Amino acid sequence: MVRERYTRQISSLREDLLRMGSMVEQALLRAITSLDTWDSTIATQIIHDDAQIDEVWRSLEERTIHLLATQQPIVASDLRLITVANAIASELERIGDYANIIARRVRRATRRPVLVTPPPAIKEMATLAIQMLNTSLEAFIRQDVALAHSLAQSDERVDELEDQLRSEIIGLVKADPDKVEAAIDMLDAIHALERTADRATNIGERVIFLSTNSVEDLN
Repeated sequence: MVRERYTRQISSLREDLLRMGSMVEQALLRAITSLDTWDSTIATQIIHDDAQIDEVWRSLEERTIHLLATQQPIVASDLRLITVANAIASELERIGDYANIIARRVRRATRRPVLVTPPPAIKEMATLAIQMLNTSLEAFIRQDVALAHSLAQSDERVDELEDQLRSEIIGLVKADPDKVEAAIDMLDAIHALERTADRATNIGERVIFLSTNSVEDLN
């Protein structure tokens, strides 16, 4: 009876972690839309909804601590799962924060008279960051080490795009100094996307640890 309840708790933990992942993904998608269209209404909604992501994160954290405290002894595989679930939830919470950062930059930028048109490469960067988030969660669901390893190559491409975009935006400011404040907002948004990719890679590392009990650095 006790073991059945414990199994249900573990299953519920997985489900809520994936639900949190879906919430974060939607926040990120909307943040990218708000950046592409300079839609301050969408940006405001993202900022408002961030509290829901934080609430799910806190709940997951409390439940993992409760499981560790009450289920003794815990077999090694379950211990890894609980600690990894907690770590992944923290990574997802940070990605939610990055979506929030993008939204805040959009809202701030739209209050100024001058905007910077998002360079085309930012769409590729944003698409890659979202794909990496999806890949990392799929790797967790399947405990697929090869899929987790694939994140490293995508992360390298995101870093390349960040460098490219920084150069383009700095060049834009040199040509038109009046756009410096809007450019700073754009650079902050680009950095948030790069950090999102890093966090997705961190999730991949947790998946590798869960599956192999070994620590690898994919960054």
